[in-house]
Amino acid sequence: METSAMANRRFVRRKPVTDITLIIPFFGNIPPWMPLFLHGCYANPGVSFLLFSDRLETGWYGNVNVVRMQLCELKALAEEKLGMPIYLERGYKICDLRPAFGVIFNEYLDETRFWGTCDLDVLFGDIRKFITAELLDTYDIISAKREYLIGHFTLYRNADNVNNLFRCSADYWQVFTSPQSFAFDECNFLWWQLLAGQPILASKSAIESMSHVVKRMETAGLIKAYFNTHIVEQDKLGPDGYMEEFASTLRWDNGRLVDSITGQEYLSFHFHFMKQCPSFIIPDWSEIPALFWVSKAGFYN
Repeated sequence: METSAMANRRFVRRKPVTDITLIIPFFGNIPPWMPLFLHGCYANPGVSFLLFSDRLETGWYGNVNVVRMQLCELKALAEEKLGMPIYLERGYKICDLRPAFGVIFNEYLDETRFWGTCDLDVLFGDIRKFITAELLDTYDIISAKREYLIGHFTLYRNADNVNNLFRCSADYWQVFTSPQSFAFDECNFLWWQLLAGQPILASKSAIESMSHVVKRMETAGLIKAYFNTHIVEQDKLGPDGYMEEFASTLRWDNGRLVDSITGQEYLSFHFHFMKQCPSFIIPDWSEIPALFWVSKAGFYN
């Protein structure tokens, strides 16, 4: 299947950008927000996007490269590259494998300095405004959230020691072979404790996640890690313990994502929880406008 957003770029062949490659394997039905995701990708020519899918048409679409792959093929590739059995019978389990993408997909990363992970339920702003050349020169791991590594935007230096950092977790074998999901790429479901200010190395966890590993290695002076919040999402709990509504209205203006009230600019908007709400509007635009807004009500122009 080829979306209209892809068709418009079908015959635009770009030389791969070498600084940053974001890797996104996804399988099954194409979500209705895929055109918005791709629109944000195309607005970032300084970043390459590598998609593995069993539904999208293969080929280069501007700075987006689509490779045909089945979930069972990803499982076989991961087992070959990692030299171990892998449990991968459902798409969500891919999140646990993300820290090993530098090893699993190494043949696609020869010419990139950093590889990273992201989700599809994301609208990108101007990525390189936040991920500067100085940042890439200085750090080995870059997370766009202050408290922990986030699956929807974390970068890893494409170097053997960083690509194999996941092996420093005492629990990676258990994580990769178990049918259970551990949010290994992030913080083993400690989101709310960490957002409340609890240090991750002082937090009790069922397994040692990548956030634990990176914080521990950083503390030991073995790597340099950058944690700073450049994304916006629904991530606040009220006094009653329930999640607060998303209160911002964002403006996407020719590649820039800005809070329409405060003027604060963001790298991306993650609408993970909001997309599940029936009242959150995902428009079926034949052509995505250069200027539009997004709030708890959805996307609109």
